[in-house]
Amino acid sequence: MKKFACICLLFIGCVSLAQHLQPVADLREIKNSLYLAEDIHKPYASDSLHLLTQYKNIYRSPEMGLTNKWGLYYQEETKVAEVVIRGSVNKGISWLANYYAAMLPAQGTIALTPEHLVNYRFSEDDKASVHAGWTIASLYLLQDIKPKIDSLYRANTKEIIISGHSQGGVIAYLITAQLKQWQKENTLPRDIQFKTYTLAAPKPGNAYFAYQYEKTMHQWSYSLINTQDWVPEVPPTTQRLQDFNPISPFSRENIDKSMKKISWPKRWFARGIYNRVSTPTKKSVRRYAKLLGPFLFKEIQKSLPELQEPQYRQESNYSRCGTPIVLDGLQDPTYQNQFNQSDNIMSHHLPNAYLYLIAQQIEK
Repeated sequence: MKKFACICLLFIGCVSLAQHLQPVADLREIKNSLYLAEDIHKPYASDSLHLLTQYKNIYRSPEMGLTNKWGLYYQEETKVAEVVIRGSVNKGISWLANYYAAMLPAQGTIALTPEHLVNYRFSEDDKASVHAGWTIASLYLLQDIKPKIDSLYRANTKEIIISGHSQGGVIAYLITAQLKQWQKENTLPRDIQFKTYTLAAPKPGNAYFAYQYEKTMHQWSYSLINTQDWVPEVPPTTQRLQDFNPISPFSRENIDKSMKKISWPKRWFARGIYNRVSTPTKKSVRRYAKLLGPFLFKEIQKSLPELQEPQYRQESNYSRCGTPIVLDGLQDPTYQNQFNQSDNIMSHHLPNAYLYLIAQQIEK
């Protein structure tokens, strides 16, 4: 038995050494993802990119869907690949994807054309909801990403990082969630190890999406946030009382039960308070769903005429997601002098601000 135990330990040790990705936030990987986020927008010279990251760019997709794009990078020495999702660009439909913030169920079907129906499943929780624009962007990208992952696997590459900055980061959440679901369904091999870094990403969906995502990814997904960056704070959020779990004391059913236990004058007064708290949030969500749903879809359909409008949820309770790595330059005079620019709303958001804070707060 001792000999058997020693053999098992030796085998486990060999497997661990063979696997480069680990369930920890790796500084080198984070910096590489920031460099690649810049490269997918404005390419480095090939030698410079390899010197910085040890990666080579082996594929760049065409623009697709809501002006989205992704790149595939590969490290020959480690056999690690990285799928990099490009963020927003200075084109109208790219920003419409961000503003198209009505919520959809986190599992369903969307018709990219009347003949091309795409099933998606980002969460197993029926209460999970996600952002409409980024869901549609993800579905277009996944049509191109999955065949490349299949090819990587056939070439014996089984360690893949998914990353993206800003809009690219929030789409990376959804792409990761779908890839993990495909593994559960045996649509993708289960021995592929995915690891995700979202950089300066907005909120992808509601709390129920975040719960299941974090449960699934655990220490294999990290969210890099600068406390002075406004982008991780969006989309705007309204939480209604009915957005709580049904068992909560704020649910309509439990409120009605509680009201029955008190006398009529007190019940009338309590009901008035409840309605004054509840009604404004309901109205806000209805307006939100209408203006950031059907109204914006009409604009999107001008560029994607065959895309069919999905069914929305009356909800706008967005939540942050992933294991956070928080960067804070508030007490750093050099950072404030260099990056706190009132005339540039993106000064705290771009990769160079994040790289500065990493150098000051993590590398030291």
